[in-house]
Amino acid sequence: MKHQSRRESVAARIVALGAALALAAVYPLAASSEPLGALRAFFLGPFSSSYAFFGLLESAAPLLFCALGAALAFRAGIFNLGGEGQAAVGALAAALTVQGLEASSLPPPLVLLAAIAAAGAAGSALALLSSAAEAWSGAEVLLTSFLVSQAALIAVDWAIGGPLKAASSNLLAMPLIPRRLLLPRLAPPSNLSLAAPLALATALFLYLIMDRSRAGYELRLFGRNRLFARSSGLSEGLGVLSMASSGALSGVGGAMLVLGATGRAVQGMTGGVGWNGLAVALIAASNPLGAVPASLLFAWLDAGARQGSILADLSPDASVVMKAVALFLITAKIGSGWHPRRTWQAGAAGRGL
Repeated sequence: MKHQSRRESVAARIVALGAALALAAVYPLAASSEPLGALRAFFLGPFSSSYAFFGLLESAAPLLFCALGAALAFRAGIFNLGGEGQAAVGALAAALTVQGLEASSLPPPLVLLAAIAAAGAAGSALALLSSAAEAWSGAEVLLTSFLVSQAALIAVDWAIGGPLKAASSNLLAMPLIPRRLLLPRLAPPSNLSLAAPLALATALFLYLIMDRSRAGYELRLFGRNRLFARSSGLSEGLGVLSMASSGALSGVGGAMLVLGATGRAVQGMTGGVGWNGLAVALIAASNPLGAVPASLLFAWLDAGARQGSILADLSPDASVVMKAVALFLITAKIGSGWHPRRTWQAGAAGRGL
């Protein structure tokens, strides 16, 4: 029964995804004066060349890290709405770490590891502020994580555009990171870097932990019923650890933005990656492996909108509308409780067939 229910849930989500894409296709028809060209650019543009396709994969990597952070928190029954700010402080920490170690004698791989570790620590520290507020005053993590994140975004943007800004640049950005200290490129001249395999490996690792281990079972138990979990001997520290790990993953996602294709910390660099990560985690039902195709879907929608704006007159913001439609249909009740075979059977029974 459990496996059948899971198969039916997957089938329902596939049907909902197809409906979402069909409705999303209506937007270019309505919003563009060149509807056929816009549709072609939107749906096929990201796959028109290896360069465009590898760019899609690269943009999916930071999103996947943020989605995994959100999924981990959801499994523990925690609504961490601070992924955007955690990604921003992670990106800043990574950039500062590379800048500080650039002149050292450390080999580039160790500098990269230090930068990624600093990013995870920064994201984790920001997330733990919400856990501390909950412990001291009972403030809801749902609210405090959002407020702390917004404050962090303002502080990071101020720092990048102010005291940390590169004096020789017209951009509101920190100095460029030397090429040797960026993540290795896997398919030059495209932007595809080691970020994509790292994100995929992290998703697989979290799946094994969350779905195939005792620790994962305890996490699910804690998320479903804290009172019962405490009576079973599980500590509240599990929630704190989950929140810290969630923030760390979002922080690493921010590091991928700086150490990957961008190569520098830029004001506003997160661009909604934390919020999109929440949406991806919801679509994937907090399943780490499910977050992989969901991240690719969102990256495809963004890449398609960019292609449509370049090759046709489609607005670059078209992806926002399409992602909203996909999120609504896939996470609505139809996505979890509706299944085509059961619907047909119910209709047949009502007609006496």
